Amino acid sequence: MSNKYKLCINYKYNKRLILEVNSGENLLEILRNNQIPIENSCSGKGNCGKCMVKVINKPIPYSKQDIKHFSKEQIDNGFRLACTLKINEDLEIIVPYNNENMKVLISGVNGMLDVDPTVKKQIIKLDKPRLEDQRSEHNRLSDALRIDDLKIDINYLCKIEDILKEENYYISATTYKNKLLHLEGKNKIKNNYGLAIDIGTTTIAMYILNLNTGEEIDVVSQVNKQRNYGADVISRIFFTMENEDGSKILRDSIINQLNDMIGILCSNNNISSNNIYNAVIAGNTTMIHLLLKLPCKSISLAPFIPISTKELEYEGKDLGIDINGVISIMPGIASYVGSDITAGIISSNLTKNEKYSLLLDLGTNGEMALGNKDEVITCSTAAGPAFEGANIKYGIGGVKGAICKVDLSKDKVYETIENINPIGICGSGVLDGVGQLLKYNIIDETGRIYDIDELDENISNDRIVEIDNMKQFILENNNNIISITQKDIREVQLAKAAICAGIQILLKERNLNVNDIENVYIGGGFGNFMNVDSCIEIGMIPKELKDKITSIGNCAGHGAKMYLLSKNIRDDTKQIINKSTYIELSKRPDFQEYFVDCITLE
Repeated sequence: MSNKYKLCINYKYNKRLILEVNSGENLLEILRNNQIPIENSCSGKGNCGKCMVKVINKPIPYSKQDIKHFSKEQIDNGFRLACTLKINEDLEIIVPYNNENMKVLISGVNGMLDVDPTVKKQIIKLDKPRLEDQRSEHNRLSDALRIDDLKIDINYLCKIEDILKEENYYISATTYKNKLLHLEGKNKIKNNYGLAIDIGTTTIAMYILNLNTGEEIDVVSQVNKQRNYGADVISRIFFTMENEDGSKILRDSIINQLNDMIGILCSNNNISSNNIYNAVIAGNTTMIHLLLKLPCKSISLAPFIPISTKELEYEGKDLGIDINGVISIMPGIASYVGSDITAGIISSNLTKNEKYSLLLDLGTNGEMALGNKDEVITCSTAAGPAFEGANIKYGIGGVKGAICKVDLSKDKVYETIENINPIGICGSGVLDGVGQLLKYNIIDETGRIYDIDELDENISNDRIVEIDNMKQFILENNNNIISITQKDIREVQLAKAAICAGIQILLKERNLNVNDIENVYIGGGFGNFMNVDSCIEIGMIPKELKDKITSIGNCAGHGAKMYLLSKNIRDDTKQIINKSTYIELSKRPDFQEYFVDCITLE
C-alpha cells in the first residue's frame, strides 16, 4: 500500500488547499486535477520552465530541468518545476498566479451591424381548436408561423398543448430556421438573446447580444483554462494523444468554462439562459476539435488533415452548453486557418474591394489571408510562442505587471500593463525590446548582442551582463532581474522570419509586390498591443506597408457577432469559403529560402 503525504497548496489571493496525496504523485498533475491554474507552455515536458512553484521552508531534491531554468539562488530558495516534482514527503508550496489578470482583447471593428438574425421571435395568435377545424396543434403552429416543415423536438412536442391552452393560444414563438425553440407568453417578445464566442488558444471572449435590436448587452472574457495542459495547440493535441482521457479532459474544461461564462452574463444582466437561442463560435481548428471532442492527432501530422472545417450546428443541450437553442460553429479553411480567420475576413471586409488587402493574425501561429472581391489565399506560419511570452526567459502573458513597451530613450526604459511593478515581459514588450536594441546598435543585424567594448558610449554598459554563459540586456534589476537574453532575441528572429516569409509567399503566389496592397489589417490580442514601429524596425512587416496598417482588435469576436446577427453574412461566408485556398508552406522550398533571407534584423 502506497504511503500518503500531506500537500498544502497556497494559491490565488491567499486561497489554501490541503490534500492527501499518494507517494510519487506528480505535482503538475495534482494541480491540474484540482483546477489550480499554473503556467506550463510545454504541457509538462520540462522545456518551458513556466510551471514554477516555491517549496516553503524545506530543502528537497532538484531535477536537471530545475538546474536548466533556475539560478542556484532560486533553487536554494525552494523554486522547483511542478512538472518534475514528485511528492515523497509532506510539503507546503506556493503557486504564483498571474493568468486571472491577463488583459484580454474584447474590442473589435467599429461600425453598424446588419440585424436580420436566423433566430426569429414573434407574437402569434392561433385559431382555437373547434369541431370545424381539427388541425393538430403542430399544424396549427406551423400555419401560424408560415413554416411548412416546422420541426419540434419530441420533448417539447409533449408540452405544446399545455402551453397553448395556458396562454389562450396567444403566444411568443421563437424559431431557428424551421425549428421551434420556445413558446412563451405574448409579453416575452423582448427576451431574445444570442451569444458570439471567440475561443482562442490563450483567451476566450463571450458577447451577449439582443437579437431584436443587435445591441451588445455585455461581454465577459477569461483566460482559456486549457492552458493548464499546454500554451499552444500542438501541446494540447499531444496531451490528447498521451492521455487516455485527454480529449475528455480538454473538452470538459472548455464546456465547463463556457457554461460558467454564460452564468456570469445571465446573472449580471438578469437574463435567463432559456432566452439564449443561438451561440456562434469562432476559433482555430484545433480549439473547435477539442470543443467537439473530435480526434485531432491528424492536425499535427502531415498531411495535416482535420476531421471537419465546415459550418456545423448542434443543439446546445447535445454539447452540454447551457442555452435553449442552437450552437453554430463558423466554418474554417484548413487545419491551421480556422474559423477565427474566417471571422476576421468577414469583419475586415477583406473581400469587398477590387484591390488586394492583407489580414494578419499574429500569435503562436501567424495566420494570414490575402484577398479581394474575387479570391482569398491563406497560409499559416509556425511563428513560435515568442509573441505569447512563452520560450522567453522572463516571458509571461499579457497580465498586470508585464512589461509591454520598451523605449531606451527614456529614463525609465519600460512600461508595464496597469503601470505596476514588473513581474515579467509579454510578447509586445519582447518585440519592442528587440526593436529598440537594434535601433540603438546594441545588437547587430544578425541578432548578436555586442560586447561592451563595441557599444556606443551613450549606452549604459551596466545593462549588458552575462549570466549562465549567456549575454543579456537588463531592463529591470531593482526587485527581480528582468532581461532580454540572447536566446530571446533568437526566438523573436524565428517568429519574425516566419511572418515575413509567409507574407512574401502570398505576394509571390499572385505576382504582387507590396505596393499592390491597399490595406493591412492586424487582428488578435498581440497584434492589437504590438508597436508597429518595432515590427517595421526589425523587418517583420515590409516598411512600404507602414502607412497602410490598421489594427482591428478582436476581429474574430466581431466577425462572430456579424454572423450571429445576419443571415446575409452567413450567405457571404459560404461564398468566402468557396473562393478561399490554403497554401501549405511546409512543402514549399521557396518558403525556406525566404525564411533564411528574413532571419536577419533590418
